[in-house]
Amino acid sequence: MAAKAAIKVDKVVVFDSKLEAGVKATARKAGEAAATEQFDEAYVIKLLPTLTFDEKAREIAASCTWQIFEGGGTRLFARLKQQKKSTARATVRPEKISQRNLDDTVGAVAANEVEGIMKSLKAMK
Repeated sequence: MAAKAAIKVDKVVVFDSKLEAGVKATARKAGEAAATEQFDEAYVIKLLPTLTFDEKAREIAASCTWQIFEGGGTRLFARLKQQKKSTARATVRPEKISQRNLDDTVGAVAANEVEGIMKSLKAMK
């Protein structure tokens, strides 16, 4: 039976702990939206988004690493390795980081990574 890949965001790396829940929710939502392909096998994609703040440039930077597991929880073969992390930046005031800022940065990199994984899995069918 065909199913979409499950997206999990167990932990995040953020410069401000107040943003942790928002980053986690944004990454999961964007990843689930990008996971459109249906597969016979059950896959679990674990995302690890990172959000940093550059005080000099007054901007946030997001990146995302991932691991992919097959249904039973075993890590997927080495053929699917992350070659280069996608990144996104946005100029912000650190005390006024909005959900839109998180969507534009964290959401964009999470969606980009999941879309790449979907293409790779589809090519291996």
